[in-house]
Amino acid sequence: MRLERTVRSLFHLGIGGLLLVSQAFGYDLVIGRDAHSVRYTQTDLLALDDTILETETPWTDGLLQFEGAHLATVLDDADIRAEQLLASALNGYSVVISVATAIEEGAFIAVQMDGRPMRVRDKGPFWLVFPWSDKPELLNREVRSWSIWQLQRLEPVE
Repeated sequence: MRLERTVRSLFHLGIGGLLLVSQAFGYDLVIGRDAHSVRYTQTDLLALDDTILETETPWTDGLLQFEGAHLATVLDDADIRAEQLLASALNGYSVVISVATAIEEGAFIAVQMDGRPMRVRDKGPFWLVFPWSDKPELLNREVRSWSIWQLQRLEPVE
């Protein structure tokens, strides 16, 4: 499965783009638990579901264009079936997320912002965002707490 994603990545970004992304970041998103986990690079996510989301966020100024993959697509690819996920960030922040609600509300794992790969200092390399511009009702405390930047791991909660 990993080889297949890498091959798709090469075709999607080209060898130069793949090398740029892998050299610049070195962080993977781990989805699952222990031996049943799958690691994704930014390039892997773009090859999986290269989608664009335009939205404003509560933490940035103006409309931004995010590129990445829908949470539902990523969880399906990783064969994760759970009611809740524990999302953890590079800085130690963690939060439990309702999978059904997050997917219903358009949860999206962003890896590029305004056409550039997201770096750690840009809230990357992975940021769980929502379509706030289209759904202002998502600007509530719970959903904002789910919008975890510097996302490092998503683990099923039992």
